Amino acid sequence: MTSAFLRAIVDTLLPGDHRTPPLPSGTAAGVATELEHLVAGLDGALHNVVLHAVATAAGGQEAFVRADALGRIASVRTVEAEMPGPFRALVAVVLQDYYEADVVLLAMGWRAEPPQPQGHAVQPFDEALLGPVRRRGRMWR
Repeated sequence: MTSAFLRAIVDTLLPGDHRTPPLPSGTAAGVATELEHLVAGLDGALHNVVLHAVATAAGGQEAFVRADALGRIASVRTVEAEMPGPFRALVAVVLQDYYEADVVLLAMGWRAEPPQPQGHAVQPFDEALLGPVRRRGRMWR
């Protein structure tokens, strides 16, 4: 699979949008690079079948890259109808990578850093909620 073809696939599935702030395309979020690594490895065999089917439906990888958005979408929809299970598996991988990308998290208004070591902001615990449990006493011997 050529890099240009994988970028075209990713941007067909995840074109981004123009809201404020805009969501980036899949390629801008780094998903195409992740997909390249995946299909090059042993775990990418099923995804390669789907990608080859898209290329075949379009008349080749270069034809898919050169096609306009409607032509790309038609090729992808053809493969989705022919092999829905493997197609869904590819889309699931692409979506997971997309929604884990820092640039996407930030565009959606979320923070991109991990929850630790700072952790999440938690409201102070109200000790009064434990009153009924304390009044009940110990329940073991």
